[in-house]
Amino acid sequence: MRVEGYWSRDTPPPSFLKTLGVAWGAVMARRRELYRKGVLKSREAPVPVVSVGNITVGGSGKTPMCIFLANALAERGWTPAVVSRGYGRKGAPALPDPVLVSAGDGPLVPWELSGDEPALIALESPAMVLCSRDRLEGAHEAARLGADVVILDDGFQHLKIRRDVDILMFQSEDHLGNGCVLPAGPLREPLSACADATLVCVVGRHVHPALERLAGDRPLFRLRPTPLRLKDPRSGASWGFSALEGVRFSAFCGIARPWGFKKAMAGLGLVPAAFKAFPDHCPYGPAERDFLEKLLRFTGSQALLSTAKDAVKLKDLKVPLLVLEAAPVPDEPEGLLDAVIAGLARHGGSGTAPDASREGSPGPADGAGPGDAGPAGDAGTGQGAGEWPLPETARTRCRLPGPLPPPGLPPEPAPPQGKVPPPRLPPEPERPQGNVLPSPSGPTLPPAVPSSWPAGSTGWATRS
Repeated sequence: MRVEGYWSRDTPPPSFLKTLGVAWGAVMARRRELYRKGVLKSREAPVPVVSVGNITVGGSGKTPMCIFLANALAERGWTPAVVSRGYGRKGAPALPDPVLVSAGDGPLVPWELSGDEPALIALESPAMVLCSRDRLEGAHEAARLGADVVILDDGFQHLKIRRDVDILMFQSEDHLGNGCVLPAGPLREPLSACADATLVCVVGRHVHPALERLAGDRPLFRLRPTPLRLKDPRSGASWGFSALEGVRFSAFCGIARPWGFKKAMAGLGLVPAAFKAFPDHCPYGPAERDFLEKLLRFTGSQALLSTAKDAVKLKDLKVPLLVLEAAPVPDEPEGLLDAVIAGLARHGGSGTAPDASREGSPGPADGAGPGDAGPAGDAGTGQGAGEWPLPETARTRCRLPGPLPPPGLPPEPAPPQGKVPPPRLPPEPERPQGNVLPSPSGPTLPPAVPSSWPAGSTGWATRS
């Protein structure tokens, strides 16, 4: 049995795992105590810092929370930057550090150089996004580029940087597993670390009493997982979920909690012909891509359905791909944001919310932050009209690979009226012809699954 099999309350871990868990928990508790006492120093960033993290392994909604905060703070007039370690990025030791993933107008580098989650944040928010092995240096770079607040992705255990707001994320369905520390249980460190949290956020339709007791007198906010729309990741077109009625499709994902994706589909009445769960942060190399193409053909599906996190790595997939966009929506978004801003205002004893004059288009008194260049260009950096209006520090310090692309992403097209077209892909001779999404006269279904296909032999579930 894999060690994860012992993490539930139903199966006690063996004694050797318990011993390792106790030892690792003692190390992590001692480390945090040394930071609390000032023996190990936390350094202050030049701007307020919000940390979004968790105490358990696996997904707990950190990336969606970073996206929510980046959008909400930008609407309030702040200039946010998200600083991430960039888990899973390729060639990280050889890359310059930090790497500017986005100046606020979409990704500047391929996802391989940032990791899938920073790439998704760059697509879904107006924040600057930086990847850095040393997140304190990343915060300094963000401030040099014009950010006035830093959102630290997965930062609860990153004690080197002092934070003004520490958000601790939980999934309501998991509670705390067996309550043991790795490798005996799902905890990254002992539960005593929760005392350092500023506020607690629980993703789920209910809050377990154990999490309420753990939060104590700290503010506790609930976020409900909410499916939003279907989207074509290539064209940006979006539709309601009814567009998949009567269409045969298969689904897959490479996330920490694949059962959450399956539950979202079931809640919408969407039943895939087959489902495949890949490991979290799966890079989707040639073997996985070949599997997905065969999955579509052998199950007689007309399209594949996945998550936004997976889609950032598969825009060149050679089969029709749709995304089920979903996000945890706070029950009290204004209350959550007010609690965060109240903590930011205490930064250095003098931090305040930005002026309302900074909202919207900047005036002459505003600094030339990323993307703030008039028709005549930025006289301070010598950039003329039509050039990328990015501060020179982004070019020299972050050393982006290759020339900088023009700013902005293509605007999202309006939802099509009437008949919904298929994703724009060249036809393949072996794939049945017909619409990916239903036409008014009903979908054109491909032939049934070949009887020679060994259903269930590849580790994924199918239905007829």
